[in-house]
Amino acid sequence: MNRLHTRPARSRGIVMIDALIAIVIFSIGILGMIGLQAAAVKMAGDAKYRSDAAMFADQIIAQMWGDDPKNLTTTYAASGTKYKSWAGAIAKILPGIDDTTNVPTISVGTNNLVTVTVNWKSPNDTSAHSYVSITQITR
Repeated sequence: MNRLHTRPARSRGIVMIDALIAIVIFSIGILGMIGLQAAAVKMAGDAKYRSDAAMFADQIIAQMWGDDPKNLTTTYAASGTKYKSWAGAIAKILPGIDDTTNVPTISVGTNNLVTVTVNWKSPNDTSAHSYVSITQITR
């Protein structure tokens, strides 16, 4: 009867090894999920910055469409009043922008071809990002 409760010497500890292997596999899976979650959070932040930049570019272009096309060069130049308020709003929302770094630009070319560039630099990025919108303002 004692024979039913004894195990051969070769099979001792196999349950412990199985449990340790299961714990290692589970831990690797959890670490992978944490890495995926971190990447998803970073990409969601990057997408928000891109959509904010697009919104700001569209906002200033909409204002230009409402203004007299003859005054675009002076009103929306770097010293213009509408440019200053627009650039100030961008600096409050997008990261990595100050008076000299990653400044948004508006250039008005011939036939009122307008190029709006919004720059930003995410906190952990090594280089700046840009969103460029080109539109021709006519009436």
